[in-house]
Amino acid sequence: MDPITHGVIGLAVAKLTGNEISINDAATISIVIGSIFPDIDIVFQKWGDYTYLKNHRGLTHSVLGLIISSGFMSLILKLIYRSANLYQIFLWFLLGEVAHSGFDLLNSYGAKLLWPFCSKKFSLGILNSFDPLFIMALIGYIISPPWLKNITLILFVSYIGLRVLMKRIVLKDIYKNFSGKCEKLSLLPSMTGLFRWHFILEEPGRNVVGEKNILKRSIKIFKVLDKIEEEVLRKVSFSYVGKFFSEFTPASHVLCENIGNVTRYIFIDLRYYIRGNFLHHAVLEVDKDDNVINASFNPYSMNRINPIPNPDLRMNNTFFSKFKVFLEIN
Repeated sequence: MDPITHGVIGLAVAKLTGNEISINDAATISIVIGSIFPDIDIVFQKWGDYTYLKNHRGLTHSVLGLIISSGFMSLILKLIYRSANLYQIFLWFLLGEVAHSGFDLLNSYGAKLLWPFCSKKFSLGILNSFDPLFIMALIGYIISPPWLKNITLILFVSYIGLRVLMKRIVLKDIYKNFSGKCEKLSLLPSMTGLFRWHFILEEPGRNVVGEKNILKRSIKIFKVLDKIEEEVLRKVSFSYVGKFFSEFTPASHVLCENIGNVTRYIFIDLRYYIRGNFLHHAVLEVDKDDNVINASFNPYSMNRINPIPNPDLRMNNTFFSKFKVFLEIN
């Protein structure tokens, strides 16, 4: 979610806890700053898209990161609000950060809550990164007079419940239309409409990407992508590019094409389909001897090229080498 949404969430949490919405109130300021602070990982953008997106919603969104940053920031805020209790500032700041990571779980990008022990991004996938109805419901709660406060809170909770219900209805419709063919189904809010849901259906031999509008009966198919051979897919997935991309997205597809003596593997993030194309890609190119000649991350556009460094240059540059060793050991 964007910083404005997180700031609004912070104000709503501060009001919910009964604190005064004022810059002079240590609790409110601690909660609001805490609700925005995890996105400080934007500093990684200084080193490019690859470094930023690799680390985004990792350290600063994890349980460990929340506790450490709350301790550090509470010491700073204590210098400003000298009369406030340090322990209480810590708890208020931590509450804001928990609200941040908690609501990030509601969208499809997710967060690495258990980093560094687990690199998996946890996600519920019921809200888009920017949801105008979600923000309006929060603002309504913040500015509502005491007699209307409970009603606006009920409306906000009801909207979250409605999104959960919408997802279950769409899941049921898709399972019904693809009965017997589905090996795995991922569903997330579409980036192009509040009532549209983007789905990724894994079938034997292919991936199907499409959209279901809950207000319409029909299902729209965007792409049908044939899978490459299982052995080749395992090899490229074991490469350092494949490992990075599997951490970046839980739903991917690999294309393979030959250009002269070069074999080109294109990794596609299937989650975000906009204006006839997928949003994020990675590219791995190898020569006839399987030596890596190009490895790049291409976020937002294929023309936005970010080189992916080999994490272990001491080993042979053949990207199959580690995979071969792995097969020999096992």
